[in-house]
Amino acid sequence: MPGAARRSNDTAAGPQIGANQTFVYVEGELWMVLGDVNAAHGPAPHVPGPDLMVEGSSFVFIDGIPICREGHLAGCGHPTTGSSVVFSED
Repeated sequence: MPGAARRSNDTAAGPQIGANQTFVYVEGELWMVLGDVNAAHGPAPHVPGPDLMVEGSSFVFIDGIPICREGHLAGCGHPTTGSSVVFSED
């Protein structure tokens, strides 16, 4: 089962820094959702500024926004890491 992607604790090559939801926490950090910001990192195909999480759950949502889990992709194509304690199954 994939772990929960968390702001500040997980990365998609760059640190995950933004959260479009402000009330669901996993191990003290906000749960990342589709469209959340991943810090800029590396040369092309990475964008010059921050890039966004572009893949999320098709079944689990927070405030109508799909959650991000371990293995979901940022716009640059890197998969995110996730919690080793809190999991979500699609």
